[in-house]
Parts: sequence; C-alpha cells; structure tokens
Amino acid sequence: MKKIQIISIMLLICFFQAHAQMDSLQNVKSKYCVPAIKGIPIGKGFSFEYQTLPNVAIETKDKTGIFSDSKSTIKSNSNIEAKLKIPIFDKPYLTVLGGLKYTFEEYHFENPVINPLYKNLEDRGLKSIGANVTVIKPTKSNKFWIFKASADLNGDYDQNNGNLTDYLKFSISPALGWKVNDNFSYALGLSYNYRFGSPLILPVIAFNKNLNEKWSIEAILPLFIKSRFKFDEGISWLNTIEVEGASYKLNNFSSEFPQFDNLHLHRSDIQFTTRIEKKLVGWLWAATEVGFRKNLTYDLTNSNKANNNIIFDNTIKSALLFNVSLFISPRKKL
Repeated sequence: MKKIQIISIMLLICFFQAHAQMDSLQNVKSKYCVPAIKGIPIGKGFSFEYQTLPNVAIETKDKTGIFSDSKSTIKSNSNIEAKLKIPIFDKPYLTVLGGLKYTFEEYHFENPVINPLYKNLEDRGLKSIGANVTVIKPTKSNKFWIFKASADLNGDYDQNNGNLTDYLKFSISPALGWKVNDNFSYALGLSYNYRFGSPLILPVIAFNKNLNEKWSIEAILPLFIKSRFKFDEGISWLNTIEVEGASYKLNNFSSEFPQFDNLHLHRSDIQFTTRIEKKLVGWLWAATEVGFRKNLTYDLTNSNKANNNIIFDNTIKSALLFNVSLFISPRKKL
C-alpha cells in the first residue's frame, strides 16, 4: 500500500508540473476563474441529521486469547449529526469558509453481557466535535486551488479526561482544479483522512459534470460518487456510493481491559443510498434517505491503526439504513 501511495504521489507531482508549464504558455485572463459550474446546488449553511441502522448481526473473534468469540445483534446503531458552515472571507480572488461539526453515535445490543466490547459500547456515546476550513484560490486562468482541513475530537471523552489531544484526529486535502467550461470542472489532489478506519494518504480525482439541464454527476474518487436529478428548483433526487468511516479513541472502558492503554474503535463502511431533498419554506429544506451499508472494517485495537494490535476482529452483516434531515440553504449570493 505504501509503495502504491508513493508512486501515485510522484505521478501527481509530474502531472502538476506538466500542467504548470502548459499554463505558462497560455495568455493570462483579466478575470479570476469561477470554480463553480452552472446549476451547482446551494450549499448547506446549517444541517441536522438523524440516521439509524436497525437489527444488524455482529460476529466477534477474540485475537488475544484473553476473551472469547461471540455473536449477537446490534438492535440499533443511531447517529445524530449537526453541521454549521459560514463564509469567513469571500472575494473573487479568494474564498474562505469555516465550519463546525458535532456527531453522537450510540449502540444498543440484544445481549450485551456476553462480550466486554458489547457491554462497554451499550448506551455509550461516541462523540466527535470539530472545526474545519475550506480555502478556494482562483487564478487568472482556468485553474483554481482548493485546500480543506479539519480537526476533530473523536471518542468517549468527558470532563474527567486529562489529555484531550489523545482524541484529536486531523484530515487534510489539497487539490488543483481546472474549470473546463460552465458544465465541467475537475481536480487532482491528495487526501489524508480516516474514512477507511485508519489514517491514510490517498490520491484523489474530483470532478463536477452537468450531463444536461436535469442530470449531473459529482465525485471525489475513491471517496464518493453522486448523481443528481433536479426535478425543479424545489426538489432534487440524489444517488450516492460513498466510503464512510471513523476512528474513536476509548478511555472510559471498564476494568476488563486493564492491560491495554491505547484502545481505539475503527469503523469503515461503503454505503449505497438514494435521497430526496425538498424545499419546505424560505431557506428551510428537508431530506429523507434510505440505503444499504456494507461493513469493511470494525475492529477494537490497542493502536490508532485498524490493522495493528487487534483485540476484537468484528464482522458486521450488511444492513439497511434510514436517514432524515433538515437543513438551511441561504440565497446563493450569501
């Protein structure tokens, strides 16, 4: 995996250098590039979502020899998420957006006492609270730079935890984009994130393409790809394939884990969802979503990496998911 990442990074660097040489030979435009394509959806200034997965079978294998294997059912896995995004600086030559995020994930098991992992996750809130920034720097050609970064506290922390930096997770994504025309743009870059459970650097290819006045496609590969059908200005239909995941630092588990001092729960899934977004009134929108989640990783480790020092190797069966949300979309000029 490391060799593939190094080769991919070198190819991206060579590609950027070649494009830079080509752009230097072109005439410089008098106006800054507008990265957005025609008909791009209005951004979400504030959103609140509730998602649940009912009755998910789980099988746990003990990798230490201390515990035992077990099987159970997760009666419900619920997740609440709130996001806020505000413009900090908005000029033709530079746009800076700031954001805040809070998530709360909770599990309920059919028979939690048969395994210490189930027992400790039962009714326990796994939280994530963080801030993020997005910087968009257009140039006086058809190029634009994008930089995204976030810092989140992930885990079962509370006011009694001494060192919150143990829970800190970073994500960073720089990219260089090209606006081909009003219906197509693309970008190449790198992404350091936890979507696959462990921290990983990935080369990414992003693009936005209007197929016609109704259909469009948006993607950041290999993280997600999304199709959008706009019925009218007040209702849209979205279909998404997305890799989604998290890494939680655990510090409040019971005395059944005294020999482990760096407990982490790593989760990674691929989701297939279909979603309807409808304008209710003014800036207020509502959405409902159903889908299918296939688990890739769900391990308890004594490491911040999903494949190191595994304590419990869990296999979670595929399951249906349901999501409802409300969000506020201000006018485009805001």
